[in-house]
Amino acid sequence: MQQTVATSDLFKERITNVVPKHMKLMEEAVAARDFEKFAEVTMKDSNSFHATCADTYPPIYYMNDVSRAAVRAVEAINAAAGKTIAAYTYDAGPNCVVYYLEKDTAAVVGTFFPLLTSTEGWKAEAKSYASGGVQLEEAVATLIQGGVSRVIQTGVGEGPVKTEQHLA
Repeated sequence: MQQTVATSDLFKERITNVVPKHMKLMEEAVAARDFEKFAEVTMKDSNSFHATCADTYPPIYYMNDVSRAAVRAVEAINAAAGKTIAAYTYDAGPNCVVYYLEKDTAAVVGTFFPLLTSTEGWKAEAKSYASGGVQLEEAVATLIQGGVSRVIQTGVGEGPVKTEQHLA
């Protein structure tokens, strides 16, 4: 990131204008429990971050072809739903995080599970959603099927818990 700070004109714009705007919008979305707004801001901010990486000299590319296929899959899920029901984000790496509400599990898990049935990490109930997804373009499906090595399914938990346990 030091190279990005030093060489990217987009980075300067991002820290001056984009991030403060996105923070305000994100706070509003969370306060209003507005998933569609949350999802849009999440995806736009991820895209903005990766644009600054590409604007770095020499450029930095964290996302790969499988990452971009996952973006296309989320876009296909949202297009089929006629609204934004899933959001992607990436940090400094190629690993996709997909956010969705529990009520949209069939559409999201049902899109990815049939491609990744033997991939480690699925919860037992994932099989029950196998027919509820979106049919992806063949190139997108092939990239996801051949490039995803693990799935981590999680949900909102109880929040932070104070503990006296520690790593020794």
